[in-house]
Amino acid sequence: METILKNTLRVGNFTSSEIHRLMGTKKVAETYIKEKNFERKLGRSLGTESEARPLLWGKTIEHRAFEQLGIDYLLNSQETKQHPVVSFWSGSSDGIKHDEGKTVIDIKCPFTLKSFCELVECETIEQLRDNHKDGDKYFWQLVSNAIINECEYAELIVYVPYLSELEEIRTDAEDNGIKFIMYASQEELPYLLDGGHYKNINILRFKVSDQHKIELYNNVVTYGKLLNHEPQI
Repeated sequence: METILKNTLRVGNFTSSEIHRLMGTKKVAETYIKEKNFERKLGRSLGTESEARPLLWGKTIEHRAFEQLGIDYLLNSQETKQHPVVSFWSGSSDGIKHDEGKTVIDIKCPFTLKSFCELVECETIEQLRDNHKDGDKYFWQLVSNAIINECEYAELIVYVPYLSELEEIRTDAEDNGIKFIMYASQEELPYLLDGGHYKNINILRFKVSDQHKIELYNNVVTYGKLLNHEPQI
């Protein structure tokens, strides 16, 4: 299986998960472009395969959210898609919802309850962008994937399991050899009390405006001229 380090649709290309860096200051954008040009020369990602607990936690429980969302949702988090015209632009959405207008989705599985609360307290995309430290990052990630997947709507889905789900999650972790989840005490894992104030699945839905699609497209194309377009390794 091709890892993120050698994923030829991601290495050296602008990706949805970091595309927000093209929507801020010129200095931030130029730093991102420099990193992508390094990758083009290296033929691999600058990063490493992280085994950090938050990442492993998300990978382990993401499918549980899909199982509870319903049949309209299609999981495709392992698939990276390229923009149909702009070859140096790609993205990996978590899934697609086949409904009116077609919806792209991204699932966040916070590893701390503070992070969960900060996300779900944002009831609109405007509140998310104004009040959350990663609000713009998540917003432009969804806009980018909406463009790549030709979607009209986007959903940010935030999931933390109920206490009653933990035993099955430990079983999933054992099947995948993820020891820290297997052996963690109950209080070392994020969970919600069944019947408490918060729901385990929270959905923030919004229509992706043509204005934002055009704004992002124009920045990607403009900054793409600064990429090294010599053949990659």
